[in-house]
Amino acid sequence: MSDLQILRMNILGGMNEYMRELGDEDLWAIWIEVFPDECDEDELAEIAGDDSLWLDCVERFAWVCRQAGII
Repeated sequence: MSDLQILRMNILGGMNEYMRELGDEDLWAIWIEVFPDECDEDELAEIAGDDSLWLDCVERFAWVCRQAGII
């Protein structure tokens, strides 16, 4: 596993935790369209290691944050 993949896994974990803490079920439902609910370590590594999946999560995270009025 590369350093980049490990970094992405940590970022994804943080983004997921942030989405949980928003407490908005509608926004959560939109987030888990690209990031599996109850994501395990293998799924996290798969997303972090795939540029397309990674970008989908980053873009969705930004979109949800905009909808929540955060950015």
